[in-house]
Amino acid sequence: MRGPEKGDGAMKRKVISEAVGGIDARFVEEADRFRKGGGKRNGRRRPALLAASVLLCVLLAGAGLFLTPVRGGVYAYAYGTGERLTKAGAVLYTGTVGDDGEQTGHPLMFYLSGEAMERVRFSCKYQELRFTDWTGKREEYGLAGNFTVFYGEDEEEYPYLTIDWEPGETIRRLHGEDTIAELPGQLREDLIVMEITFADGRQAVKAIRVSLLEDGTFFAAFDDYEIGPSDSFVEREDAPTLREQSETAEGERLRKETESEPAGEPEADPAARRTAEAYYGGTVFEVVSMEVMRASEEEVVFVVAVKKDGILQEPDRTIVLERKGEGWAVSNEGY
Repeated sequence: MRGPEKGDGAMKRKVISEAVGGIDARFVEEADRFRKGGGKRNGRRRPALLAASVLLCVLLAGAGLFLTPVRGGVYAYAYGTGERLTKAGAVLYTGTVGDDGEQTGHPLMFYLSGEAMERVRFSCKYQELRFTDWTGKREEYGLAGNFTVFYGEDEEEYPYLTIDWEPGETIRRLHGEDTIAELPGQLREDLIVMEITFADGRQAVKAIRVSLLEDGTFFAAFDDYEIGPSDSFVEREDAPTLREQSETAEGERLRKETESEPAGEPEADPAARRTAEAYYGGTVFEVVSMEVMRASEEEVVFVVAVKKDGILQEPDRTIVLERKGEGWAVSNEGY
């Protein structure tokens, strides 16, 4: 096959560009102009300078490959201020807590930003988290240690998926006699681990370390994390969603209401009822209804609505029957 002719400058530049992996053609063109005359000194061309120029272009292009931002990063931002949480950490001014346990604002409320996150599992070591979806599309969680949030492909929704860290245990302790300086370590520090799964199957683990400072402010740092043997809290089961909690509570309420309702009229020995009816047959009362109040093998109590001279009597009367041998006998009757 015949190679390019001597005058085919454009073709040569194209071949060089393809050979060095897509280097910008203008770099090759500049090097070519240098070769054709710009690189003369004392009437002689400098081929070495041409080679050096091309080599520099190749190195710059290669460096560009490494300087290209890596896709798939995950970042955390403080909700309300938009401040990015970093490895270096920062003091948060969105919420504080006093020695008396009085809390202002949200000590740490944040959201994640990234590319194509399929789901994130959150695990809080000592305190509790609350998840709110301001788009109203996902299941929410309230005051839970572990739960999983499904993010989906719409990255514009991520800033509306907020995680609120709530130091309830710390607040309760401060309401007692302790001050911030007197709190044990686990009530002044906490760890939030996030196990992230991307849409393409990749996985990453991030964590936020949060600390309560003696002046009542909070310090938080966000970084990569490696789950170790001491992180048993990550293995806890996910908490139920708020909807599931509501359904469980409603079911429990209905169960208690059912248990508190009468199971129906207790069964009584028919012979006891006949004895009671016979008793009223010998009085001035006409029985309208007779319901069992309670019944056992030894005693039966009826509540009886009666009329006298055609007029319903108030209140209902009560008749008590006791077992006597094989039959029943009235032991008490009246209002």
